[in-house]
Amino acid sequence: MIIPFPPFEPDKSPYEAASSHNVVNAMPVANGWGPMPDVSVITQALASECLGATYVRTAAGNYEVIAGTRTALYRLNTTDYTWTDISGPSAPYNVPANDFWTMTRFGDQLVIHNLSDAIQVYDVGSGGVCANLAGSPPKAKYSWVAGDFLVLGYIEGTAGEKTVRWCGQNNIEFWTIGKQGADSQELPEGDEVMGGFGEQGGFYVIQRAGMQYFPFSPASGFTFTRQVLNPKQGTLAPRSIVSIGPGVFFYLSEDGFFGGVDRKPIGAERVDRWFLDQIDQTYLPDVQGAADPFEKIVWWRYRTPGGSYNRLGYDWQLDRWCTTDLQVGEMVALATPGITWDGLDLLYATIDAVDEPYDSRVFTGGRPTFATFTTDNKLAYFTGTNLAATLDTAEIEIDGLTRAFVSGARVITDATGFTLQDGVQDFHGGTLTWSTANNANSRTGLVPFRSDGRLHKFRLAIPAGTAWSVASAVNVNAQPSGEQ
Repeated sequence: MIIPFPPFEPDKSPYEAASSHNVVNAMPVANGWGPMPDVSVITQALASECLGATYVRTAAGNYEVIAGTRTALYRLNTTDYTWTDISGPSAPYNVPANDFWTMTRFGDQLVIHNLSDAIQVYDVGSGGVCANLAGSPPKAKYSWVAGDFLVLGYIEGTAGEKTVRWCGQNNIEFWTIGKQGADSQELPEGDEVMGGFGEQGGFYVIQRAGMQYFPFSPASGFTFTRQVLNPKQGTLAPRSIVSIGPGVFFYLSEDGFFGGVDRKPIGAERVDRWFLDQIDQTYLPDVQGAADPFEKIVWWRYRTPGGSYNRLGYDWQLDRWCTTDLQVGEMVALATPGITWDGLDLLYATIDAVDEPYDSRVFTGGRPTFATFTTDNKLAYFTGTNLAATLDTAEIEIDGLTRAFVSGARVITDATGFTLQDGVQDFHGGTLTWSTANNANSRTGLVPFRSDGRLHKFRLAIPAGTAWSVASAVNVNAQPSGEQ
């Protein structure tokens, strides 16, 4: 009998053959599960916790990584992988509690801001240090680009939390309302602005209890007009909003994970209840989302009641979920800055100590790569060796009439060195008893068992560092044991 390692969907019944309650450190692939990489630490430590990061590509084709802490802004120095302070004259900054840096590129300028400090601007072409953005722009939490306009959301001041405002056309230093297309809009419904992003011909605004679209409408006499797309539902976690393409975005609401303005449920009856049981409810608004541009997975980082930070991932191409026990800090989609042969000396003591394959994206500048900051504030890419993976099947009644005796099983995988367990139950809802973790016979690939029960559940454990590409199912040798 072939028993698959099914999708991770812990909200479903444990007896549903097409879902698993336990898959850790494995990523969805078309015909099962594949390995999940560990992190590779690349840099020296930031001075303190990272509160936002991004990358920019210069006119010369070089890639720079910019990161911010609560009091300063930094650029990664790829000569020695330290961080160069590029803070402007308003430093030291004071990012408020529960706020983060927003970083938005507009032409050759990187706009960097939070709700407390003067908006900073970094010249991508010339480098140097940051400066205060000219033109007296308001302080704001969020920003995005819509055509020739920089849009700010959640503005400081009275009613500012419900307001969006944009600069003059193609001029981020011009903010006089009513001239050069600059204007603002207070939103009468939907509660506070939680974020937004530009689209061809306009921009979206996501609120706590609503979603709106602002099309570019110069013929109307206004720069942008307003359309309410969803009058009642939005997001409670502003950093959970992740846009991956025109009109395609995902976010966390009060009742689970959704996609788009029409709130297509992506977590309902799959992971929503499990997630809301796992997270510390106090920190629901702090959930952070980021897209892995290489693996096509949106990851959400959340805090557990024990204080650790876990991740839940959604593969938007395969419409499947995954999770990991790897603890991470701030997540960010980056392009690798590239590492020279001389630079290897700074990262690794010897050639033998290099734990990355030499064709890794880390060593090739400009490759899309998912990254995080470790608990000791170092930048690390998810390009390390494979993590230890655990995959469970559902609890399966092999024979619908009698108990089943399992004498052995083969795992359909190219992994080696794994162990397999058989968990048995005498009846639905009974106590689950696990066998010992057995290895496969080196000649036949058969994992031996002598387990008897009405229901069987198999657990595959693949050690860390194992080279493998797929694990799809367990081929079980079983026969009726004669008891009804």
